[in-house]
Amino acid sequence: MNMFQVRVRRPRMPSALERAGPIAAALAVALVLVPAASSGTYADPAGDSGGAGDVTGVTVMGDKVNGQVVFRISGTNLASGETNPLFLAIDSDSNPLTGDLTDHGTDYWFGVDLGGYWFGRWDGSRWVSAPYSTVRITGNTSQIMISVNRSELGNTSAFNFVASTLAFGSASGYDAAPNDGAFNYSYEYNGPDIVSVDVRTAPSGGPKAGKKFVVTPTGLKLPPDGRTSSAAPTPESYSCTAKLGARTLVGRATGGCAFSIPKKKARGADRRTDRQLPGSDEERPNDIQGRLT
Repeated sequence: MNMFQVRVRRPRMPSALERAGPIAAALAVALVLVPAASSGTYADPAGDSGGAGDVTGVTVMGDKVNGQVVFRISGTNLASGETNPLFLAIDSDSNPLTGDLTDHGTDYWFGVDLGGYWFGRWDGSRWVSAPYSTVRITGNTSQIMISVNRSELGNTSAFNFVASTLAFGSASGYDAAPNDGAFNYSYEYNGPDIVSVDVRTAPSGGPKAGKKFVVTPTGLKLPPDGRTSSAAPTPESYSCTAKLGARTLVGRATGGCAFSIPKKKARGADRRTDRQLPGSDEERPNDIQGRLT
């Protein structure tokens, strides 16, 4: 269980009569709101929440045309009572140095429990109720869906977010997804906004004719997210493509990122079949592209 006291600081949950609205029973309501959406999927370890709800994954589906975004938060014992709420914190400008600085720059947040929900925004000095005309919240203790339009999130195009749980009383506990920093989502990329990728190649000097060439992503650069660890996040999955001249090379192994570089043919060895490919004495792929998910 990871205890981060700074994440636990939340304004008082209003009483049921003061809340923005109840939780609807049917998950299908939120699904209809984004019929053409693409999604980003984010995982979190199970069994690290103590007595609180355990968040094991979040799927974000956003429609960049109409602006609606749906968070599908999965796990166990989620928002099961007033002493076991679920929170969704959103840093709408992906900047931990703005918004509530005691909570990694959060600009908006949802508090959800068995009786209803509250939607708040940071006004520069304190938390106040936020407009909620586009908000729909549905689900049960194994899956909560929160739908909101970006017009009520500062018209954001990309944001950081954290899903967390907190248990009060005898069954104390806490869980945050992710355990460090925040997840990132971009409407444009239907997932995190990957600024750049660090890779390791073998051989380290680059591809050589007649040899195998392997590309392995070792770290991602994402927008600032308040991480305390200096280690770069790594992709959950990835795939590669490569070309030698106009020829597409077939990749194998993990992500298709291991390539067999053809041997260079001798000039004039066979005038009917030999075609000299452009490159140096050690033929190199002229375009290696990575796609990370």
